[in-house]
Amino acid sequence: MVCDCCGRKKKLFESFAAVSYKQAQMNFCADCNNLAYKVRDDANNQNSNEYEKHIKEWKKREKKPSDLFLAWQKEFLAPLEKVLKKEDAFNLRNPKKQNNF
Repeated sequence: MVCDCCGRKKKLFESFAAVSYKQAQMNFCADCNNLAYKVRDDANNQNSNEYEKHIKEWKKREKKPSDLFLAWQKEFLAPLEKVLKKEDAFNLRNPKKQNNF
């Protein structure tokens, strides 16, 4: 078994996450799976700095991504990007007041 994101081969007793996508199944190693959850959680918590950090980490891991993974990732990230853009637009309209001491 091989990770659809980074291409790492499964070792003995190592667990991989199975992700269903369009009637196919992908496999993620623990590291890639954890990064996917971190990216999702960062977007849902409107933490754009951590989101960008974890996206960069995830992109670095993509050594041998499958075509199925790339299609899944595009669909996975699209709604998360919308969540962050809404938050950015809100912050532009309602900037935080800074205290000048």
